[in-house]
Amino acid sequence: MDRRKFMGLSLGAFVGAYLVGCDDSSHQKSVKHMDITLSPFSKANLHEKLDRLLSAFESKGMKVSDTLLPSVSESALRKQCSWFPGELTEEIIALYGWRGGQKNDAWETEYPFWFRDNSFCSLERAEREYKSMMETYGTIEQDHHMLKHAFPIASFNGGWYVIPTKGHNLNLALEKPVISVLEGIDIYFYSLEKMVETCIEWVQHKNYKKDGLFPAEVELEIWRKHNPGIFEWT
Repeated sequence: MDRRKFMGLSLGAFVGAYLVGCDDSSHQKSVKHMDITLSPFSKANLHEKLDRLLSAFESKGMKVSDTLLPSVSESALRKQCSWFPGELTEEIIALYGWRGGQKNDAWETEYPFWFRDNSFCSLERAEREYKSMMETYGTIEQDHHMLKHAFPIASFNGGWYVIPTKGHNLNLALEKPVISVLEGIDIYFYSLEKMVETCIEWVQHKNYKKDGLFPAEVELEIWRKHNPGIFEWT
């Protein structure tokens, strides 16, 4: 069983068990429409968190810095992403202003820069992944507009993490969440910064291994710590 499938099954089983005990419709509604207040986006804060995530990987012997591409200026980013019909948001510009992703996917990279189970896309790879996503999930009418304007920042094995740039049809309490596209389309993190915060604590955990696998209940506890109620509005 490959890494993606194992992680998906283990998390799915745990979240499913949790949700069985949360079938109170009034609770579901209150979570779905709860007020979520996030700090204003900060490029400096994002870069600081990404540096911490890089250090966390390196401390585990995962030499991710060896394969990260150089940062991309905003002008170069816009030129290289002329294929993208959405807006290049400040989050996307800041992310690639830190590093340019990893050229190869996780199958071809000894030490992927993981955002949980998707690896950081180079701009070249993002273009290919975007096309693949639109040829599959993008053909679904109700999700077409959102995905057409969603930028794939990470991918692996037929799945993507995307940032919507012209709205989305999921939880409206979150303006710019990180959305998972794999066997469904779901919000996985409140924001790009919250995703990186979550990943830092995962990788720093004493039970984290190079394959990214550790107890699902620990993973979910950390996930919900940084993104409260993240799976309760499903």
